[in-house]
Amino acid sequence: MDAIRPAPPTPPVAQASGITPIRPVAGPSNGPDSRVLDPAVSIDVRPEASEAKPAQPEQRAYVRDQDSASLVFRVTDPKTGDVVMQIPTEVVLRARAYARETTTAFSGERLVKTA
Repeated sequence: MDAIRPAPPTPPVAQASGITPIRPVAGPSNGPDSRVLDPAVSIDVRPEASEAKPAQPEQRAYVRDQDSASLVFRVTDPKTGDVVMQIPTEVVLRARAYARETTTAFSGERLVKTA
């Protein structure tokens, strides 16, 4: 078996004399303002920074909806009391309540289809 040898270094490539580099065409998006960078973002990665928790976390609870007789999971903002997320959505709950009301009215009747 042959010994492992490093690859030989490659010489730098000289730039061809007949090629001109491509430069952006001057326009509204390539003006002096286009070189302005967004503000820098910093992240604190210290161990004690990860232990910091929000003062008031979101409140999560299961609630029984009376109209549809369904169990609902809600995440609420403790400061404002607004519902941040709800499963199932309000539209689904309304549809369930509507279906429950309409099927209860016809529970004792038998429907017959005729052609």
